[in-house]
Order: sequence, then structure tokens, then C-alpha cells
Amino acid sequence: MDGMTYLTVAYLGMIAGIAIWTWTVVNRSRTIEARLTAVESSMGITASEADSISKEHED
Repeated sequence: MDGMTYLTVAYLGMIAGIAIWTWTVVNRSRTIEARLTAVESSMGITASEADSISKEHED
């Protein structure tokens, strides 16, 4: 394989790998957020009540 062709294939593979990794991270983040919202609603609290950092800034 020519050097430039090899570099092009490697570069496109790297971009595809980063895209798949980013999609996975975003998907997991959405899943965690949905689960956290479900737990908060089942406990009958709002997100601001459950967040200790936001309580510190309200004072």
C-alpha cells in the first residue's frame, strides 16, 4: 500500500473510532441522566434538592 493511501486509511479509521467513542459516551450519559431522573422522581425530590453543589451556591 502506498504511504499516502495508508495514511488516509489510518486517518479515516481514527476519525471513525473517535466518532464511535463519542456516540457511546453521549449515549451512556443520556442513559445515566434518565436513570437519575427516575430515581429522583421516585424519591419525590427535585434535581435542585438532590444536588449538593447547587445548594452551596444558593446560600
